[in-house]
Amino acid sequence: MKRILVLAAVFVAMTLPANAQQIVAQSNYVNRNAAQQLPQISITVRADFVLFSVRYSTATRAVDTRDTELTKMFQTVTQRVQRNNEGISIEVGQPGNSAALETATMKEVIVRTQNDQSYIDLVIKADVRDKDTFQTIRARVEKFVADTPLTGRVEPVIGSSQFLGITDPKKHRDTLVKAIAEDVKLMQASFTGPVQVSMTGMEQRTVTRPTGPLDLEIYIPYAMNVKSGASE
Repeated sequence: MKRILVLAAVFVAMTLPANAQQIVAQSNYVNRNAAQQLPQISITVRADFVLFSVRYSTATRAVDTRDTELTKMFQTVTQRVQRNNEGISIEVGQPGNSAALETATMKEVIVRTQNDQSYIDLVIKADVRDKDTFQTIRARVEKFVADTPLTGRVEPVIGSSQFLGITDPKKHRDTLVKAIAEDVKLMQASFTGPVQVSMTGMEQRTVTRPTGPLDLEIYIPYAMNVKSGASE
């Protein structure tokens, strides 16, 4: 991408959207590094939502006209989201670096490039329903974008990366900690003599990685050390 000139920087760097406790993982990227150390205990859960990025851009020559087109486009998308019942909501920015609509103004979200183009970036959050597949969710998002009337020379482009997310990571952490505790009991019962089990890293936040189209593996990157009296 060519260098860009940002009119105003309003997207505060964050790992999660500001309006909720959420965790997300890029759904079409899996680290296949064989050297990666994963803990023995993890749980797999179904995603609560999928994040898509969409960029609305215009190449109208006059800067003021471009701003007007994008302002109207933003209003159209916002109004459509407010009255839709498709389980779709939006934020401004990009996945992992977004802000609620109420916190942004147009002069803050419009980006001008040096090749006479301007754009706005939006994040589309699509809820995962009981019978959904990734394909049905993507089709719903694509239909939402396609059915939204465009303004002037504005064109939408949906990003190539999507992100799976869960809305209540704490409840999954509780389940995960209990599963790890059961594994500790198993270690203690499986060796003879005094068995000492020590652990590090349990204070860390949970980590997620996609394992299927709508599945996330959740784990705590802990390490366990088992010392049995029988080995002395």
